[in-house]
This record gives sequence, structure tokens and C-alpha cells, in this order.
Amino acid sequence: MTIPPRRVTLGVILAGVLLAGGGLWFKARDSSGFFEPRVLLSRFPPGDSVVLSVDVALLRRVGLLGASKMTSEPEYRQFVEGTGFDYQRDLDSVVASFSTSGNYFIVRGRFNWPKLRDYAARQGGSCYRDLCRVQGSRPERHISFLPLRNDAMALAVSSNDLAATRLSKTGDPLSSSISTAPVWISIPGAALRGEEALPAGLRVTFSALQSADRVLVTLGASTKGVEAHMEADCRTADNAGILLSQLRTATALLKEAGRRDKQIQSDELASTLSGGTFDQSGTKVDGKWPVGKGLIDALTAGI
Repeated sequence: MTIPPRRVTLGVILAGVLLAGGGLWFKARDSSGFFEPRVLLSRFPPGDSVVLSVDVALLRRVGLLGASKMTSEPEYRQFVEGTGFDYQRDLDSVVASFSTSGNYFIVRGRFNWPKLRDYAARQGGSCYRDLCRVQGSRPERHISFLPLRNDAMALAVSSNDLAATRLSKTGDPLSSSISTAPVWISIPGAALRGEEALPAGLRVTFSALQSADRVLVTLGASTKGVEAHMEADCRTADNAGILLSQLRTATALLKEAGRRDKQIQSDELASTLSGGTFDQSGTKVDGKWPVGKGLIDALTAGI
């Protein structure tokens, strides 16, 4: 049977469209799949570490990352001038893991890779192929970084100057649930029980959390604005009940101290923590704190 030339032409065009469309679909799927949280987190070294995720682009869009009113540190200005990378303009997201073996980061944004390589060399570091290494602030701290793709950087601070290469491959995707909040931090109980684990401003309220197995703190939108939410997992319901009582007592003490001390009244963090409310459900304890713009400005000042 003879196929008309017009049908052959249409068939070729249709095949071309399908191939092009398929290529675009696979490219889009690959792009979204790369940053899929369960896949992204599988790149980090296994272990009981503190994990942080920040959707900087979203915070910027909703106006929570405005221009800082404070002067940036000289080292930061030097970094921006040397690399062309500006946090407020070029950073889109950060996922990080902190443990005794080192601190690991996967950063999404817009990078000038030649400038970053030149900056590493000017700081006394070196680059071989994609991997760059720079000495940190102390002899045991080595900074290493490399591109995972054009818009994603793997960065590590560790005693191992090749540590960033550990982020170049994925592992088995995580099966545990992962928060969808724009900002979240997951803290194992072991980290909370470590010496100097909590900043001085948080010890009064959160020292009770040292009995928890794991604590998840998120920051996101609520009906009343921005809200911080905490989920603490305990071994037993009795332990959760004790934790609930301790958190309520600590918050009441902080609130009472704020009534007497004007310095505490003017402290954005203390004011936020004194507004916490807590509930228990089985082995879990939930906490909520309304977060004002003043606290966010205070936390991001100078960046």
C-alpha cells in the first residue's frame, strides 16, 4: 500500500513535536525531581543530625526578607564583591544538615561559578575540576563546594576538605514525613541534650525539650499572620504530659518576668516566647507562638 506524501510529512512533523515535547517534559520532571525534598535530603550523610530547610524565595516574595537596615559585616561585603553573590537577591533556598561530622548545605540560587572559583583561589584555596576548597576560620575547619547543577551548590564545612563531594549522589528517598512549611528545623533529642545546645535566650523555655526524642519547629502562615509551630515526640504519654507541664510553667515564668522587667518587654524573642500555647495528643506535644515582623527583622538584621 502506498502512503500519500502529505501523510508522511504530517507524521514526521507530529513525531518531531512529540519528541520535543517529551524532551521538555523530561527536563521539567528532572528539574522538579532534583529539588524534591525526600530526594534532596537523601544526599546528606546518614545519622542523627539537625536538619534545616528555608525557602528564601518564598519569604522574599511575601515581604519577610526586606532590605536590612544594618550595615553588613565587612567579610560579607568582601564576599559579595568578590563573587557577585548577594543573599538578598540570588539565594532561593537552603537545606542544611548539622552534626559532629560536619555541616552540609545544598543551596539553590544564581551563581557566577567562574567568580566563585577565582574567589577561592584569592583566599588561598584551590580548585580541581568542579571541587573548590578553602581553609576555614580554624585549622580543623575546611570549606569545600562544587556545582551539583548550574543553579545548585553543594557546600560543606568539615575536617575533611573533600566533604562536599558526599552531596553529589542521592541515596534512597526518605520515607518519613517532611514538613511543607517554608521554614522548618528538625532537632534530635541528643542535640538538645548536648552542652551549650541552646542559646541563652531559649534555655528557659526550651530546656524542658531535652527529654524529647525529636523536635520539629516550623514557621509559616496562619489566620493571624506568621506563626511558629512545634511538634515534640516523646517516648511515652506520661513523658509528654511532663513536658507539657514544664513548657507551660516556663512560659508563665517568662511572661511574669516580662511584666516586671522592661528590658524583657522590649526583647522581641522573649516577647514571642511568652505568647506560647501548648497541647498534648498521646506521645506528642504541640506548641504555637505568634511571630511578629519585629522578630523576623531582628533575626535577619545584618544579613
